[in-house]
Amino acid sequence: MKIKKLDILGFKSFLDKASIAFPSGISAIVGPNGCGKSNVIDALRWVMGEQSVKQLRGKSMEDIIFAGANNKPPLNMAEVTLTLANDNGHAPEEFRDFSEISVTRRLFRSGESAYLINRQPCRLKDIYNLFMGSGVGTRTFSIIQQGNIGAIIDAGPDERRLFIEEAAGVTRYKFRKNEALRKVKATEQNLLRINDIIVEVNRQMAGLRRQAKKAERYKGYQERAKLLDTHLLVHYHESYTRQINEAQTLLKELKDTDMAHATQLQKVDAAIEEIKLKRHQKDQEIASQKSRKFDTQRKIDRSEADLSHLKTEIQRLNNETIELGRAQEELSAKSKTIALEVSDVQEQNSTLKTNIDGLQSRIDSQRAGSRDLQDQLNQLNTIIDRNKNALMGLVAEEARYKNIYQNASNSKESLKRRLVRIDEDVAVAGKKVSDAEKARQAAEEAYNTLRSQMEALASQIEALKGHLSQKAAQLGAQVKRTQTLELERSQSRSHLATLQKMAANYEWYRDGVKAVMQAKSPSEDAAQSAPLEGVIGLLADVVEPSAGYETAVEAVLGESMQYILVRDQAAGTSAIDYLMDRKAGRSGFIPKTTLKPISGSASTPIPQDHRLLNHISVQPDCQDIAEALLGHVAVVEEKMRSTGKGSG
Repeated sequence: MKIKKLDILGFKSFLDKASIAFPSGISAIVGPNGCGKSNVIDALRWVMGEQSVKQLRGKSMEDIIFAGANNKPPLNMAEVTLTLANDNGHAPEEFRDFSEISVTRRLFRSGESAYLINRQPCRLKDIYNLFMGSGVGTRTFSIIQQGNIGAIIDAGPDERRLFIEEAAGVTRYKFRKNEALRKVKATEQNLLRINDIIVEVNRQMAGLRRQAKKAERYKGYQERAKLLDTHLLVHYHESYTRQINEAQTLLKELKDTDMAHATQLQKVDAAIEEIKLKRHQKDQEIASQKSRKFDTQRKIDRSEADLSHLKTEIQRLNNETIELGRAQEELSAKSKTIALEVSDVQEQNSTLKTNIDGLQSRIDSQRAGSRDLQDQLNQLNTIIDRNKNALMGLVAEEARYKNIYQNASNSKESLKRRLVRIDEDVAVAGKKVSDAEKARQAAEEAYNTLRSQMEALASQIEALKGHLSQKAAQLGAQVKRTQTLELERSQSRSHLATLQKMAANYEWYRDGVKAVMQAKSPSEDAAQSAPLEGVIGLLADVVEPSAGYETAVEAVLGESMQYILVRDQAAGTSAIDYLMDRKAGRSGFIPKTTLKPISGSASTPIPQDHRLLNHISVQPDCQDIAEALLGHVAVVEEKMRSTGKGSG
């Protein structure tokens, strides 16, 4: 077979229908990047049955449908048709008479898909069978993706053998051989199940015979009970008839008595009417008395309200009197405080007066000194006047002396002012020196304090650095340990999820057990409409041994751990029929109603402390099952070895 034509519609970038012809010889599809060359290869893979979205370079199968472009709406369907020329007769037998074979695959956006061969619906298996052995397929050497040539060249012997077998055309026969072997194994399994069913049916025949005899005895008992019920009904009918006649006679007598009572009741009614009239009159009198009483009560209430108001007013006046007394006491206390403050002010005034007197005396002494200086100045003036006449000739000298005196006087005043300023500067400097000395001492004390604090802080910093380095090392170790624990937790979660999934799917059990338990509670997407009736659960789920006693329980129960508990033999038979109809495997069943304890035959009973049941947790409604299966088993604590006592 050879590829003749490829028709693409709505697949990836192909909006309109595109037909690609492959004439004899070498055909090549060329074009720039992004023009859709790889989409042609994907279309070939897809129409030949490729199911992996990853191989088609997408995230979901819906991605292969044209999703729309500029001014082009998306499509709801993708269809690819591959036309093959059957010129060498290598097609399967059912297609050898056709000169051309067309393979079509459709996919709708709603998720529906269809496979067609020569426009006739078919299965995916039929398409695989068509291409098998022809060298053409989704994973064969005829279609090689870019970059995978090196992988084919470097393939190992096993992979290279697959390519050689595909080229030689023996793949179809190997597939048929494997399918035939699978059918043979399935037939062998069916035979094994039939043998098991025959053995189980033969084992149940004796029980069914006993049940048939019980049914016959039950039928006889039912007929006898029916006869006894008939006699009892006749006896009860006669007794009830007699009681009805007596009741009718008594009822007639009671009717006569009722007529007499009715006459008496009429008399009583007349008396009651008279009493009601008198009662009405009394009620009117009582109403008038009540109205007067209400008026009096209102007056009393008004007087009580006035009295209460007066009491409240008296209480308020008393409270105001108390508050005024408190205010008077507070004013007296304030007056005393003000008097004390006045005395303090007077003392301060006297002190200020004393200081003023001292200052005044100092001023007077200074004035006396000034008068002495003035007297001296006057004496000098007198001497000058006395010598004026004698020194008339020396006017120039006198003038010079006067100038010198004037200059001296000016210098003296200037010196006095300078002395005053110097004294003030000395006082200010002394104050500054004392303040600076105090500041220096305070600074030295603060410096010493800060230095001691710095030394203490330095020692603390060194200690904290060492502690910090130690904590950093511990933190690094803790982080590593946390990362390790996180990784172990992730691995444990993954392992737990895998184990839970396997436990939910009953992967640990045989195929028959798995099929029955899945049918007991089918999933939402399962094909079964209703679960199996009467299936209780697995024996392994009912019995939960304590730590260290698992080996003992497994040694006693053995393969029975995988048996299924059912309500009765009918439920077990239904489960067996279910396995037979679906050829789902084998399983053992334990009917709960027919399970009996194993009778002991040993001379000595098992001590209560050595019973294996003491180390097993059992569901409350399955206690009798555990007693029947493990009630005869004792456990030796030293060696943890289970030994059967009795017939078990």
